[in-house]
Amino acid sequence: MKSATLQLVSSCPSPVPREASATETELFKAIVRGTPGWQNLAYEQYQSLVRGLVVKCLGPRADIEDVVSDVFLRFLENARRIRSADGVRSYMVSITMNSVRREAKKRKRHALFQRFFASSDEMERRPGLDDPKAKAALIQLSRILSELSVEDRAVFVLRSMEGLPIVEVAETLRISHSTAKRRARRACERVLKRVSRNALLADYVRDRTGHRNDET
Repeated sequence: MKSATLQLVSSCPSPVPREASATETELFKAIVRGTPGWQNLAYEQYQSLVRGLVVKCLGPRADIEDVVSDVFLRFLENARRIRSADGVRSYMVSITMNSVRREAKKRKRHALFQRFFASSDEMERRPGLDDPKAKAALIQLSRILSELSVEDRAVFVLRSMEGLPIVEVAETLRISHSTAKRRARRACERVLKRVSRNALLADYVRDRTGHRNDET
């Protein structure tokens, strides 16, 4: 499905291997050496990324902080497994998505999964979401994403909202390249169908997705 308004899928250059930033290099060295305070450095560097991924996948509910805390606890416990500075961020993203999937399955088992975006008064006001229109759009988008399977939702968020190359999406979620492409295409088609009916939501998704290509 194609839309002139929604550009979830478009051409883009082949992925270029991501190089570690100076801060990530500093963090990796601190982890390896066991330098005091590396835990705080990790939190400062990645708390925005982690919280953003959790909110996009699970919605802006008050209990997202529990998931964020779980992510950082697992990262702190296992950080010494990281072998290079350019693997720090991907390891954090991988832990985050694993935590998201566990939380989504937990909600489903307790019969809350179908309605966990039921009303706006359950939502927690979080930094960076002060715009009422943006918050309303995010809540509506979250409801749409809740209709996807846990696996399709994870692929959609990483690919279409975070802009990760499909190769990196596959590696992060530990699935094959072909499976990642199939899930990305299926999720995009379902989301596009629903989003195209809402002008506010269409603008929100368009502004935050940019150009994507399931082939790269």
